[in-house]
Amino acid sequence: MNETQQHDTTELEAALYGGSLESRLDALRQLCAGLDKPHRGTNCHIHTNESFSVFRSPSEAVWQAAQEGLAVLGINDHYTVAGHEEFRQACKIAGVDAALSMEAVGMDRAAEASRLLLNDPDNPGRVYLCAKGITRIPPDSSVAAQSLARMRAALELRNREMTAKVAQLFRERLDAAGPAWEDVRALTPRGNTTERHVGWAALVRLREIAAARGLPVNEVIERLCGSSPPAGADDAALQIFLRAKLLKAGAPCFVRETDDAFVSSEDLREMFLAFGAIPTYPVLGNPVTTGERDVEALLDRLEGSGFHAIEVIPHRNTRERLLEIVSAARRRWWPVFNGTEHNTPEARPLLDPFALDPEFEPWFRQSTAVMLGHQVSVKRGQPGFVGEDGRPGIQDARTRFEYFSNLLAPKPGGQK
Repeated sequence: MNETQQHDTTELEAALYGGSLESRLDALRQLCAGLDKPHRGTNCHIHTNESFSVFRSPSEAVWQAAQEGLAVLGINDHYTVAGHEEFRQACKIAGVDAALSMEAVGMDRAAEASRLLLNDPDNPGRVYLCAKGITRIPPDSSVAAQSLARMRAALELRNREMTAKVAQLFRERLDAAGPAWEDVRALTPRGNTTERHVGWAALVRLREIAAARGLPVNEVIERLCGSSPPAGADDAALQIFLRAKLLKAGAPCFVRETDDAFVSSEDLREMFLAFGAIPTYPVLGNPVTTGERDVEALLDRLEGSGFHAIEVIPHRNTRERLLEIVSAARRRWWPVFNGTEHNTPEARPLLDPFALDPEFEPWFRQSTAVMLGHQVSVKRGQPGFVGEDGRPGIQDARTRFEYFSNLLAPKPGGQK
């Protein structure tokens, strides 16, 4: 690539975020023209800027997937499907199959009562769940949409209160104005804020104060937090540092979520079914919590609660732990969806080493095919992997898995 081509590529990559949807997709179209990459590997779980991510738009995420040669990429933002249409169009341009999902946090009341830790290692009963393979959007008047709106409203209130506490700390320790709520909200395209946005807005304001006073930003951060960040830390590391020192439990600006932020895990499952999705439990894997220590017992518990699929973030696990989880699911003919999260400011590959590992790649690939098959089947008006009532469309687990994983298998002549 010569200097002119590099300049053009840099300009087009900058156009992948900001601007209009049409301009972002047009930039992606130009970048992908002539791109010849193998399509292999799956990643069914990434976040975008519609919740929080290093990716500044769904189009930017898809461009990285195209460069890495992914076969399938899945959007999985917290509490929103707002990025799905851009993501779907971007994947079509890049020749990458799109998996459409969403994530939310519920409360398993029985686990909470018994102080059982599930896939949140710090909060008994709190459980992250995913709606994999979303096929419809419920109307705003529906129970599912209203429940989702209440959860988001409760989380926004928490973020507002934390922002106010951060601003007060700025006044007390730096004699300066801190970030305002408008500054936090402006970091999101549609106001779906997280505590990570509060930390990000704090860093932006700290850099402004440091520049105005002619001080190193680390010195200003130390005055605010009472300790200094690691030398040479980049923006991503500084955001993580500020979140830990200001916003996490025990920190001066921490605010606990209200009960409205969490519906029961049963209600969350019902919400996901209303979105025409496969309710899925992400197995934390590492650290090993009390509720996940015995994988077979965990899967028994999930099945009793109406779950028939799990998910893993492979790079967070050891090979031994990942093998234990995948093997247990495989014996039951349960899909195991894999992903990388990308819900931090840190850049990393979309294909982690385990995604292409011969030990795991076949099951990840077939499981992803199940989700894609579910999406297509429901869109055609046919039964999905699970129905609207949450019951499997095909009772026998192996027959069900094989049917949906082969639904989009290439036909003779290379046609799907």
